Amino acid sequence: MRVNPRRLLGTVGLALHRLGRLARPADRSLRILYYHSISDDPIRSTVSPPEFAAQMDHLVRAGYRPLSLSDAVALLMSGASLSPRSITVTLDDGFRDNYEAALPVLARLGIPATVFLTVGYIGTESLPTLTRTDFVPRPLSWEQVREMRGRGIEFGSHTMTHPMLSRIPAEDARREIADAKRRMEEMLGEPVSLFCYPRGDHDDAVRGLVREAGHAAACTTAPGVNGPEADRWALRRTYVSRRDTLGEFAKKVAGGYDLIQQTALWWHRLRRA
Repeated sequence: MRVNPRRLLGTVGLALHRLGRLARPADRSLRILYYHSISDDPIRSTVSPPEFAAQMDHLVRAGYRPLSLSDAVALLMSGASLSPRSITVTLDDGFRDNYEAALPVLARLGIPATVFLTVGYIGTESLPTLTRTDFVPRPLSWEQVREMRGRGIEFGSHTMTHPMLSRIPAEDARREIADAKRRMEEMLGEPVSLFCYPRGDHDDAVRGLVREAGHAAACTTAPGVNGPEADRWALRRTYVSRRDTLGEFAKKVAGGYDLIQQTALWWHRLRRA
């Protein structure tokens, strides 16, 4: 019988995670999931619509407590205890399929979600936020954004054009952050307080620009969960891949891959140093 190494690592990781929880049974941490495209498009960061629906169904059946990101951040900032199994769903970039495929599932199950918009492309015909692909997906329109907002989906900023913010001049980064927030507030008619770093790239200077622009919190791509001591300018998230089977997704949201992902991130940074 052939063993799937990835599945085995998830099982071992989940066992270690559960052992750790025995030492802190009143765990009140928040897990933030992040997706990109909900489609069968030929790009790396996709989850198919049936898989997404099955994953959201699992969250409900398994007793997770979905929160909007703004509500979760407010609880973290206040020092109030989060409920066990608190979870938040986020989607990056602003793919049109978030409206076509994700919204019906989220609305059916009553799961709140946050979509981070690459603002400069919303309302156009292409969303060129991904690398190394000849296929360019379509972004949301502002009409779809407003309809989703009216149905309980909240929106945060993902800059104007999705640059690596720590690798461009500070003034350019400031404009990317501030202009995106201002444009969103004009189009939605409400404050925008949430931010997501493109590709998770940030440093102290970039974090300062995000705070300066008036955001309340920012998401990274660093793996793990967020407890009472969480840095709200560097919230951790759990990536959901098209490679994840439903069983692997269940282990991932239960913490089975946290140690593996954190070790892989540490090793990647060590090699780049």
